[in-house]
Amino acid sequence: MKLLKTLMILASFLAFTTNIQAQEGNADLYDAVAPADSAFVRIINLSNSNISATLTGKVNPQRIAVKQLSNYRFVPPGKHKVSTGNASIDLDLKANTAVTLVYENGKLTLINDQFSNEPRKAQIAFYNLTNESIELKTADGKHEVIAAVNKNQTGSRKVNEIKIAFAAYSGSKKIASYPSNFLKKGGSYSYLVIPEGSGYKAIAQQSGIDPTE
Repeated sequence: MKLLKTLMILASFLAFTTNIQAQEGNADLYDAVAPADSAFVRIINLSNSNISATLTGKVNPQRIAVKQLSNYRFVPPGKHKVSTGNASIDLDLKANTAVTLVYENGKLTLINDQFSNEPRKAQIAFYNLTNESIELKTADGKHEVIAAVNKNQTGSRKVNEIKIAFAAYSGSKKIASYPSNFLKKGGSYSYLVIPEGSGYKAIAQQSGIDPTE
């Protein structure tokens, strides 16, 4: 998998969530340039409190709010360690790859991201962090976008530029909806379903780089 060029393109984009519209004109917020052959790490915080996560090779911790997905941090390939609170995980990262770490119940779980470098297409990644098998469909449920994935798994797909709304389905039941968004070629977009109370929460975010050292 080659994520490097994709993430460098994405560095000019602002992240968006289901309750925040994507905004443009703020490219200076994501103007960090990752060295060639970097590896990328980000965290989704499913705990009930904000966390501060350290990553070897970085000076400052990354702070992630409750039920939020961080931007990627880049490091040289090799052995690294991510720690938050009493939890830690050792990683052996390869060049031009990316991982998403799930922080839940006091531990970190690794998901290997499936993005590929295709600047002529938009990249969609779907993450299921619930106990159900869930698929990503068009909002009306008529067309499958990404086949069903299980807990702490991800699936991906490349699409042409398009403005579209998605929804997460468990069988024929719609369990979460995402706002309509324009998917730009060269952009990478993450769609997540996470548990919230007795139900689910949808998170949609355009991937970006956290330049903090």
